[in-house]
Amino acid sequence: MIYDGLRVVDCSTGLAAGYCSKLLTDLGADVVKLEPPGGDELRRARPELWSYLHTSQRSVVTDDPAPWVGGADVAIEDFTPGTFEAMGLMELARVTVSVSSFGRGGPDTVLTLPEEVLQARSGSLSNHGHMDKPPLTVAGGLGEYVTGAFAALGAVSALRRVRQTGDRETVDVSMFEAMHLTLVTYPTLFSRFPGGMLATFRWVMIPGNEPCADGNFVGITTVTKAQWLSLLKVVGQEELLDDEELTTMLGRFKRAKEVNELLRAFTMSHTAEEVVELCAAERVPAAVVGNGELLPQFGQLKARNGFVTQPGEEWIRPRAPFRFSAVPDRAMTPAPRLGEHSGDAPPSPAESPAGAGSPGERPLAGMKVLDFTQFWSGPWATAWLVAMGAEVVKVESIQRPDGIRFSSAIRPKQDERYFEMTALFHATNLGKKDITLDLGHPDGLALVKRLIERSDIVVENFTPRVMNGFGLSYEEVRALRPDVIYLRLPAFGLSGPWRDRPGFAQTMEQLSGMAWATGYEDGPPIIPGGFVDPAVGTHTAIALMAAVEHRDRTGEGQLVESPMIEVAAAMTAEQVIDFSAHGRVAPRRGAGGVYRCEGEGEQWVAVDRAHDPMSAEERAEWCSARSSEQAAKELLADGIPAAAMVPAFSTLDDPQLRARNFFQAIDHPVVGEHEYPG
Repeated sequence: MIYDGLRVVDCSTGLAAGYCSKLLTDLGADVVKLEPPGGDELRRARPELWSYLHTSQRSVVTDDPAPWVGGADVAIEDFTPGTFEAMGLMELARVTVSVSSFGRGGPDTVLTLPEEVLQARSGSLSNHGHMDKPPLTVAGGLGEYVTGAFAALGAVSALRRVRQTGDRETVDVSMFEAMHLTLVTYPTLFSRFPGGMLATFRWVMIPGNEPCADGNFVGITTVTKAQWLSLLKVVGQEELLDDEELTTMLGRFKRAKEVNELLRAFTMSHTAEEVVELCAAERVPAAVVGNGELLPQFGQLKARNGFVTQPGEEWIRPRAPFRFSAVPDRAMTPAPRLGEHSGDAPPSPAESPAGAGSPGERPLAGMKVLDFTQFWSGPWATAWLVAMGAEVVKVESIQRPDGIRFSSAIRPKQDERYFEMTALFHATNLGKKDITLDLGHPDGLALVKRLIERSDIVVENFTPRVMNGFGLSYEEVRALRPDVIYLRLPAFGLSGPWRDRPGFAQTMEQLSGMAWATGYEDGPPIIPGGFVDPAVGTHTAIALMAAVEHRDRTGEGQLVESPMIEVAAAMTAEQVIDFSAHGRVAPRRGAGGVYRCEGEGEQWVAVDRAHDPMSAEERAEWCSARSSEQAAKELLADGIPAAAMVPAFSTLDDPQLRARNFFQAIDHPVVGEHEYPG
């Protein structure tokens, strides 16, 4: 394994930090889980989930964690900021990963809020659901999973710098910031870029999750104009091909009743599988909406052994979310019994590498990356490489630019440079170089091959047939650069019956159970709305950093595969585990815990239902007599976690984010100066 011999001590108790240690375990680390005498609360409350997170780890019960932390390469903690210092444990390990609600520093550093309540503060709550209903909480603890992925990415990135410099590093992970970056799509930028509006706007994507004749739902995604036009052909509505308004998501939202009726007339006359097959024939992303029962039955995941039996148990769980050609999957061992390894000796402190004390450059300084990725997940991953010091050259073509350029709020007739005015494109491509090449022309392909020869890493996220069709399979790329790291990020993987199907974040949210669990109690599934893209991008960046580590050690490049569906499945594992172990299918979460408050407009407060002594009816009446800010203030004073719902665009002014310098002003010759998050 890549991180054989890496000593990780997990002092945490929560899901986010536990997922961080799980990802490091997947990559080969020796993880010791430190627990109190009664065991982690998560072990007691959700034992199967705890086992999933801590498979192949050791469990040590101790009242003296210092020797374990002092001998670790990486220590993970999720105490209230200041606690680890008070215990004398901060910066004993070479890398300390600190996970908290708001991060270390700022006015709210010691405030602890659960993930569902943080959705209100992060802007996510204001962007989900229908305007004529309460705002909708995204189900499944996705904010915790992606926070854990950020923590693991920070850990492997900091490790590389520690080995270069000898300096100890602290990775400070704020769940609030992670959720703002992933559960809502750059609202502070979209609202202020050309054509944007400073307004709260909740809506559900059309097309979305449509009911079918067999009682299942089918999820259909039309991100591009071409996909919408192809869908019109599928549903037999060719007379609407020239209706320009319907080619945009906003246009379809304005005519929601008309569009929903024509779509549902079609889907209700077919089974979900029939609709998927008809859409696939026209290359329209579509999927049967999955849940814990259905997901393991899908042919693609069966063919790729996407689920495996939990060691020592009879239930199934997802496999690791990435695959390496040069390194086999870790052979899993059962999750440890409480204190099973308490007799093991703590490791000796590691020696600092040569050159300790030098300031060092960023971890990937000097590395060259060739980036063919488009839309969000791939560019998100390569944006991390830029931030870590790599030179990234983005490849587009005049014939097929990055499709996300066309999500601008400015239309071509308003400004011929509209394709330079997309907030999402800017946010995920900061610091990159850009070149346009026609790979269908011999000269363009020859130039690409010359670029590959000088590149340490090549990244792409098309369906497999695209790069293979250009003669740029892994074998062909490796012939040009023998030690290349080639990251391929297809929707469904490089093999299996769905390998050539297109898929977007929305497709993965539909398949994986994310949509199934999110929605109103009596309504259809509702997708989180793009979360999978940055979440997949974060996992992909982890895999890339691991592949760099492998090449540092061995000189060997490799093919790295990060299928979107397998990453999504890793974050909805509990649905599959719960059905496999207990036969339970997750219900819709509903809108519980969110209450309307006094005042005009969007006045809502999110309350932690687990710690609220009032009934929902009592709390609703109580909140109706107070503003959202006052309600949150009083609830917090009573020890009940709560937060007023913040319009997503207004998080630019959040005092916690400001205190932590979360936003950075960058000027651009076309769109001017804007403050970019992260």
